[in-house]
Amino acid sequence: MPAVSCYLNEKVLNAVRAKARAENLPVSRIISQAVEISLGLEQRKEARARVLENFRKKKPLGGMEEWNELHKERTEADVCRR
Repeated sequence: MPAVSCYLNEKVLNAVRAKARAENLPVSRIISQAVEISLGLEQRKEARARVLENFRKKKPLGGMEEWNELHKERTEADVCRR
């Protein structure tokens, strides 16, 4: 795996070191995990935006009127189950 240098402020570095000690992992692995999580979050944000755009353009549930009708029906069905 290629090596990469990065600069962290003292507070962040201390937190990374503490987490590394607590989990008995090298500091580099903690940083790698953080980067992987961050990239995953960005991909999820992009996917969410695509889904919302699809809902906005294609209205797969029939638009707000049909959505409200469906929501009302499901809410009433849930009340009857209690």
